Amino acid sequence: MALRLLVAHSAAERDAAREVEAKVFLQAFGNTPDVMEQEYGPYDDRSRFITVIDDAAGSALGVARLLLPDDAGALKTLIDVAGEPWHLSVPDTLRAEGLSGRPVWDVASLAVDRRYRSGAAGAEVMLALCHGIYRYTLFSGVDGLVTILDDRVLRLVRVMGGPWAPMAGASSRYYLGSPASTPCICRVDSIAESIRTRRPDLARAAVDGEFRSISMDPADLLPSRGGPVPAAPAHSRSSRPMPPRRDTSGLKPPTHRRPDALLGSPNPTA
Repeated sequence: MALRLLVAHSAAERDAAREVEAKVFLQAFGNTPDVMEQEYGPYDDRSRFITVIDDAAGSALGVARLLLPDDAGALKTLIDVAGEPWHLSVPDTLRAEGLSGRPVWDVASLAVDRRYRSGAAGAEVMLALCHGIYRYTLFSGVDGLVTILDDRVLRLVRVMGGPWAPMAGASSRYYLGSPASTPCICRVDSIAESIRTRRPDLARAAVDGEFRSISMDPADLLPSRGGPVPAAPAHSRSSRPMPPRRDTSGLKPPTHRRPDALLGSPNPTA
């Protein structure tokens, strides 16, 4: 396989991303195509897909769907946590993390094909998706991320050193077929430090973008990929340099370093 990490841009890439997302969510949570269309269809024009693609087959192994806010700052996760079963105060949630009035995006889904969830292969696909989320949002001027994660996936991303934490007042509840999911939030500027501190063995992949079998061209993760990105507020843009077209920022090219296995048993990722 010729694997590549990218932000899906062409129609074929976006279709491949949606296909693996739909496949995983049907298998893991029983979310039918009708459910997926109802839940995510209204946000399709504001969706960006961080994707690991097999160039030879044209298929995707894993995907993270990011949702951009509308003009009012609305995001699916924030709408959902304000209603059943959590009834959280969105202003209070954002204020608690210092994100009031700041650019916040939604990690609406995280899915890895069942065939690539265990061992080194599964570790590398997950690490690549985490790196893609980090790099793409950082250089897009995003300050915060929100999500509702199945608790098994939450445990996995925390094992990987991610700084995701439950929203204030949130508890684990049933959500869209998941028997236990938790609303979470994190600051983008805390991701690299958290991983380097808690899992330095994974930082080369999750932070620096070095993989054994997945290639990564910085041009494939530019903010212009996937569709237009709204301009960040001036106070955010000033401290967020745009990456160069080619990698002169200190990130190394893909290597043959094998990431450590994250867990000793298959990772249930959806």
